[in-house]
Amino acid sequence: MPLFTVTMRTGRLVKEKDAISAALHDASVSAGYPEDDHFLRFICLEKADFRVSPRYPDLKEPRSKRVLMVEVLLSAGTEQHRKRSLLSAIVTRLQAAGTDPNDVMVFFGEIDRASSS
Repeated sequence: MPLFTVTMRTGRLVKEKDAISAALHDASVSAGYPEDDHFLRFICLEKADFRVSPRYPDLKEPRSKRVLMVEVLLSAGTEQHRKRSLLSAIVTRLQAAGTDPNDVMVFFGEIDRASSS
């Protein structure tokens, strides 16, 4: 059940969003989630509404304007090894889709199954 929310600056083309969506879905499937479990939303913000520290925490190269904040909402109790597997797959597949790993930020959250449909 991962629910992906991708926050980024406005201006991305539909084909770029399609590539990001496919990369996240492929990552999810590789981590053991079902093929038909695909839920994703994009939040696109203007420069003034999307502020990211360029080098935190101690990055050698600054992030670009193409930063993706990927929030992954999972069922409570998801095992750490599954999160690590999913994280690795997300970064790898987004890189293959054209996103610099330096521009990928991933945040996991958990929700009790009784609190979702």
